Amino acid sequence: MKTRRRPNLPVIGIIGPTNLRRIAAASGIPEQTYRDGALAAGAVIARHRAILAMVPDRGIAMSGLQGYSSAKGQWTIGLVPEGGPSDAVATANCLENAAVCDEIIGGFTWHHQHAALCELSDLMVCVGLSCGTITEIAWTKWVRKPRVLALRETFSAIPVEILAETDVTLIDRIDDLDAAVGRELELAAKAKSAIKSETV
Repeated sequence: MKTRRRPNLPVIGIIGPTNLRRIAAASGIPEQTYRDGALAAGAVIARHRAILAMVPDRGIAMSGLQGYSSAKGQWTIGLVPEGGPSDAVATANCLENAAVCDEIIGGFTWHHQHAALCELSDLMVCVGLSCGTITEIAWTKWVRKPRVLALRETFSAIPVEILAETDVTLIDRIDDLDAAVGRELELAAKAKSAIKSETV
């Protein structure tokens, strides 16, 4: 039996809250707005023939996966942390939900999950905010990648202090996300092509 290999495609991470009920109650944004945003984001990632990467716990990641799968996305990567502090159900959820992913990456703790997702991703899409989401955005400063496309209608605000030190593009509406992802992937492809030309 042949083992399937990850296709040579860009990787887009989807980030956002896991506990949508708690975050929606705090922000005043309906839970359905988060779900709809994540479903649409997953579908956009699939349409651009990119790989979807996420931590398959609950909330945004799973809605994004649903949207990606419905749009016939090609490959999914589930990052499954092992050990370290997390919500009581998070590790069990990840282990169970990762079964539907094409590829599972482990061998790191919840402490290291944020950096691991940044290092893996060529681009990230942010749907909503939580402590973990802010941490993932913050880690892009030290990993020096990727750019984050953040859906403005799914959060109250990203602190200006975070925006000052990270590469975040605010996207006004989900309809604008498709074009933004296309632009970012085109820029990434040109950059990779330029690097190859220099090494030949």
